[in-house]
Amino acid sequence: MSDRDIVIAERLKKERESIGYKLKDVAQRMGFENHQVLGNIEGGRRPLKASELVRLAKIYGRSAEFFLTEQPAAPRILWRDSAKTEGTTLAEHRFVDICERYSKLMALTQENNQSDFLRPILPTPNKKAMTNRGFHYVTELAEQARKMLDLGARPAHSLADVLEESFGVLVLHWDLENAGSAASLCGEGCRAVVINTADAPWRRNYDLAHELFHLITWDLFSEEEICEPPKQGRRNMIEQWADAFASALLLPEEEVRGEFQKRVINKEITYISLVEIAREFRVSIDALLWRLATLSLLKRKNVDECLSDGRIRDIDKQARSMDSSWYDPPYLSSRYVMLAIKAYFMGKLSRARFAEYIGKPFSEVSDFLTRNGYADDGDYTIAFAAHS
Repeated sequence: MSDRDIVIAERLKKERESIGYKLKDVAQRMGFENHQVLGNIEGGRRPLKASELVRLAKIYGRSAEFFLTEQPAAPRILWRDSAKTEGTTLAEHRFVDICERYSKLMALTQENNQSDFLRPILPTPNKKAMTNRGFHYVTELAEQARKMLDLGARPAHSLADVLEESFGVLVLHWDLENAGSAASLCGEGCRAVVINTADAPWRRNYDLAHELFHLITWDLFSEEEICEPPKQGRRNMIEQWADAFASALLLPEEEVRGEFQKRVINKEITYISLVEIAREFRVSIDALLWRLATLSLLKRKNVDECLSDGRIRDIDKQARSMDSSWYDPPYLSSRYVMLAIKAYFMGKLSRARFAEYIGKPFSEVSDFLTRNGYADDGDYTIAFAAHS
């Protein structure tokens, strides 16, 4: 076997072990007669077929290309509410792979040439000021971000689209199962967030805003600081700041006060009115209640008692009044798909590579293009002279 084949075999073994898969389990999924076949492949004693590489890559959450080319150091990934599991490792592999493809698509379509001009400049946080002023500073940071991103009075309605289209952040929605509720990544040429579709829509909005805080403060804190275990029953302070940032971003003070006061009758506000406000801002009822307590519109003691009862949270979890297209967003974001289609019609991606990038069988490419409004045999290379 060639040196290249041996390197591929070693990488396959390393990936399997990093996830925690046993030889016999992977061999069974591959349809091998016994696990010795896979052991021989990993040991460089048996040639690996191209079709087997593709299948093994899929099992390990990687692309076949990952095993064929020299890979840079893995980027740092921050997980929200996650204990490291087999599912976490697989999700990380898939996350990094999609981010690398996204970076390549931007390069192939020359989108990154204008990125610095198109993206607004988010506020640059100051670690010393944040440490000294805490939640007050974080709240101001969130308000600056809302205005710079031009999110308007109801930020959750447009946050994901604005982050992608104007700020270049890749926003993905996957069923992460037990991997966690969300994760963020800031690597070479790509900033990205992945959100768990198993969570309710209002929880996903909150997680996205929470992860935006980490992207903005990426170089301020080390992973050890962010992931430091709770002390004396209290959550890590940086995570508390991220939550405060998310609340202030999604629930602007002036707007929330106005909607609250409109619904107060005889110095009282009904639960259904609070639900109405929460749905309008697309946040959970508990996020709204905490924000109202922070703004001194409700007594914190009453909010504590209400949420500790548990019934309000149960009602909130059961509510699925949003339309299915918003509740179940596509696996790949619209911008990623658009860039892949553009690269395909520009001749930068072969049909087979395009199918791999969009995660579809080769035979489904035509249907995929049609569903996205493109004719498979259309000529999209026509160019127009632009007025200068």
